[in-house]
Amino acid sequence: MKRVIRLRVLMDHEDVIFRDLEVTCSGAFSELHELIQEAFGFDNSQMASFYVSNEEWEKGQEITLMDMGEKNENGEPILLMHDTPLKDVIFESGQKLIYVFDFYLMWCFYVDVVDMKELDETTITPRIAQSFGEAPEQYSKSPEINFEAEDAAKFYEDEDDEIGDMFDLFTVNEDYSEDREF
Repeated sequence: MKRVIRLRVLMDHEDVIFRDLEVTCSGAFSELHELIQEAFGFDNSQMASFYVSNEEWEKGQEITLMDMGEKNENGEPILLMHDTPLKDVIFESGQKLIYVFDFYLMWCFYVDVVDMKELDETTITPRIAQSFGEAPEQYSKSPEINFEAEDAAKFYEDEDDEIGDMFDLFTVNEDYSEDREF
């Protein structure tokens, strides 16, 4: 028998789209990452991270795809997917994770641990146990840009700002006259 985790992975989307996945407890987070990519038809070409979460879906400990040399808030290295077994983080049903893929387009998935059970060794895992809803194309989402006009005004107010000075070159000079000779 092998110990398996059953997870429900819900895509943050206007439509209800989820996949139920099964992975062995001894598998690494990189295995779960690859299975999510397969389950939603993404091409695994972008950065991704898992975050341990709570009932309010707040991001906690990060488990990232690549080592970027960063440290967590406690000054410890961030965990890496390929080095971190699922069993080191997932202990019981009811636990929650957030999975973020492509930090430009910000695909966000909510991961619920549905069950932890023993399966026969002949059962193939990892596997997609259930699919609901059609996943959108990976590049169909527009980047979420929150550019507020007030932020732009503050950015260009500083006269010492070289970029602001550059944009001043393109402003209309009130002394300009079409009749003016150069």
